[in-house]
Amino acid sequence: MPRSLNDINVLDRSSIFAALVEGRTAPVTAPVNYTINRHEYTMGYYLVDEIYPNWPTFVKTILRPLKVKRKYFASK
Repeated sequence: MPRSLNDINVLDRSSIFAALVEGRTAPVTAPVNYTINRHEYTMGYYLVDEIYPNWPTFVKTILRPLKVKRKYFASK
């Protein structure tokens, strides 16, 4: 089934993503705090595909991974 822009239409109407655009965290039931490479993060992230905008809170998959670690990441 071909992809459509319905996902983006939902994104435009989402209160969660409206908060992210304004630099606020979306309401959650528990705090989101984690560290990656000694950098502290306080906002959640979302796994998305290539149709989503390049926002720091979106983690996109690797389209054509060549190395084992990248293939593993993309498969998950």
